[in-house]
Amino acid sequence: SIDRTLITSANARTRQRSTRRLAITTVTILTLFWMLFHIHAFIFIEIIQLGPNYFVCYYQPGTYTIFLAVCSILLDGALPPVLMIIFGLWTVKNIRQRGRTKQLGCSSTTENIRIGVTHALQSKDHQLIRMVLMDVIVYIICKCPVTITLLYQQITQYNEKTEEQQLIEQAILQLTYFVFFIDNCISCYLNMIISKIFRAELKRIILNIRLCCR
Repeated sequence: SIDRTLITSANARTRQRSTRRLAITTVTILTLFWMLFHIHAFIFIEIIQLGPNYFVCYYQPGTYTIFLAVCSILLDGALPPVLMIIFGLWTVKNIRQRGRTKQLGCSSTTENIRIGVTHALQSKDHQLIRMVLMDVIVYIICKCPVTITLLYQQITQYNEKTEEQQLIEQAILQLTYFVFFIDNCISCYLNMIISKIFRAELKRIILNIRLCCR
């Protein structure tokens, strides 16, 4: 979302910040940060036996579970969707602003050309809005179940639970973790379904790669 905001800016200097070097640096820094941030899992995770020959890794109850629940709410449930919406709307604003600039620059052309340009810009705007909206919706659907499950476990951590209840909760938690990572895999496919321009650009890139490999 941030990269899309940069490359759609009307300011040339802002667009120049969207470079491969910046992308590599950002990915490297974020990867190192999250590796260090989650290093606590090696210390505060316990091996619990839920049944005969059935062992699972689970969080230590108490303060550590509260810490994970709060982090999940803030870092997975609240902050990313808010940032995605902000930068998504900012990107749409940039595109519309550039579209108005292009229309003013073409004011001396015929009416048919102006109508064609306006229609093309509106089509891109609509496709981008759908892509951003779908990204936010899919993110919420995939990430929130883990947050809800952790909150439930935090609320009921001092309740007496049968072995069957523990197994059910563990199964639900594993399922929500599986759903949690789906969002990381399907963004490209969703964009292909939603945006005709994205499909055309992806097809062009694939064809160029094939030509380069020959």
